[in-house]
Amino acid sequence: MNYRATDLAVVIPTRERPEILQRTLDRLAHSSVRGFCTVVVVDGTDQAVPEVPADVEVMQVEHGGPGQARNAGVAATEAPLVLFLGDDMIPSGALVASHLDRHNKQGGPDVAVLGRVEWHPEVRRTPLLNWIDDSRMQFDFAGINGDDAGWGRFYSCNVSLPRGLFDRAGGFDPEFTYYYEDLDFGYRLRDAGMTLRYEPAALAEHLHSYDEEAFERRMRGVAAGEYLLTRRRAEFAPYFANKFRSVEGQRRPRDEWLARFAPAYLDAFEAEQERGELEDYLGPEFDERLLRGHQRVVEEEERAAPDELTFYRTSRGYLYDLTVFAMSGTKRPYREAIRRRVGPGSRLLDYGCGIGSDGLRFLEAGYDVEFADFANPSTAYLSWRLDRRGLPASVHDVEREVPGGFELVYSFDVIEHVDDPFGFLARLEGLADLVAVNFLEPIADDLHLHKPLPIPGLLRRARQHGIVHYSRHHGGRSHFVIYHSRPADPARRTLGTLRWLRG
Repeated sequence: MNYRATDLAVVIPTRERPEILQRTLDRLAHSSVRGFCTVVVVDGTDQAVPEVPADVEVMQVEHGGPGQARNAGVAATEAPLVLFLGDDMIPSGALVASHLDRHNKQGGPDVAVLGRVEWHPEVRRTPLLNWIDDSRMQFDFAGINGDDAGWGRFYSCNVSLPRGLFDRAGGFDPEFTYYYEDLDFGYRLRDAGMTLRYEPAALAEHLHSYDEEAFERRMRGVAAGEYLLTRRRAEFAPYFANKFRSVEGQRRPRDEWLARFAPAYLDAFEAEQERGELEDYLGPEFDERLLRGHQRVVEEEERAAPDELTFYRTSRGYLYDLTVFAMSGTKRPYREAIRRRVGPGSRLLDYGCGIGSDGLRFLEAGYDVEFADFANPSTAYLSWRLDRRGLPASVHDVEREVPGGFELVYSFDVIEHVDDPFGFLARLEGLADLVAVNFLEPIADDLHLHKPLPIPGLLRRARQHGIVHYSRHHGGRSHFVIYHSRPADPARRTLGTLRWLRG
């Protein structure tokens, strides 16, 4: 190949970084080679169009994420070679020349070139940034052996490829609004025959820092993208999901930072899983606008139902409420406490299971789980989920006989809906050796949904039976307790009271 600078287009998607973008463009203007064109794509009509040098083309598109912006930038040029650069990547003077040189020496119609990324000297090194590097949570340059980077390192912040290869692979998928759009494209580039060469001389300095809050937001975005890719590619093992799950619920995690961000990542990953499964279940009639407007659907069905109980048991619209609730991640600390008390292989009953999200988590972790609830659209959806996974777990109708003999029965956010909370506990106690339940203090907005609970009396009952775990969550509103199903002797009762006081 013999590419000249005039054959190259540098495409930079940008959003909410006008000052750093100016520095990126300034450094490009001082590249060691000249003549290439630069296209800046503003991601969102809600953004101000930045002032750019006269020789830089700028365009604005509807907000759809960097992948869609890159597609628009490529479509705006006829250059046979395209270089993607991030708007927070400050290029070295040799970056453009190094990309061109590598294409000319080892290139071809199927060859892409990956440049190197390092932190900008102005970015203050913190323990978090050091961990991001050491754990390879963002880039994995350290894992490259030789000059073949491997298609999985198609990092679109500093990478170039022939326009023909871009077109054959179909460009970036617009469904990936942020994160994983480059790995998804990397998959398709691999299928199109791409070889990704690594050129460390094509250096860009990353002028972007993270605090814990910002990195948590990033992990939530990564989770959504990673789950979407698991739905697209059956062979894809979710790297971050497996990594974070390895420390979930550990009392002393082997990786402190990984454990710190595990809840943010896993909550978002599981939320996408719920949404994806609901889409599969409802099939063609599913629509995102309907999901966003689910409250209107529920209210209409509630008005049409003769009473609240009929609505609870029969309304398909209720399924939306349950699914949105399952996305909240509020029950994660309850599951972790149960895991610390009883290990994998234990026989558990998910009582008041709804769509069964908690029980499915336990099944994935190696527990023997059965489910119980009223027969309604939610348990029908749960049965579909179990069948889809090939899991033989039983789903019992609570209006019929539910078998006992479980090691632990748990019921999250259910008791505040029953007429007789003490009778409800008695029923749970007859099913298992241990009972795990939370007592929720109502707030003003919940009074029409939740019955006020006699929480002191309920906790007193648990203490009389012997508490093995007590903790408070969600601003102190939720009292979570695991206790023995039968009344305790004085010693066990005293020990349980001490646990209650400590919690």
